[in-house]
Amino acid sequence: MEEWKDSIGQVVMVHEHGQCKAGPCPIHHPSNHPMSTWPQIWRNDRHMMERVCPHDVGHPDPDCKYAQRDMIHGCDGCCQYTLKEG
Repeated sequence: MEEWKDSIGQVVMVHEHGQCKAGPCPIHHPSNHPMSTWPQIWRNDRHMMERVCPHDVGHPDPDCKYAQRDMIHGCDGCCQYTLKEG
């Protein structure tokens, strides 16, 4: 395990870089999705990575395999627009 710090300074223990499986990883190998430049926050209460849009709304990170099972969020439409248009 290695330490990783999210955009708000929260230290999270994550898998090591060499242990990444095939496919995108929100920490070591993020894909070039439209939200990739938004700050990342680890949601320990939901065990998933979020991206925070310019309106300060958390959206599930599309590269997070845990977020894919729980896409419910207080959406302001940002992620839907950028993912459809991107």
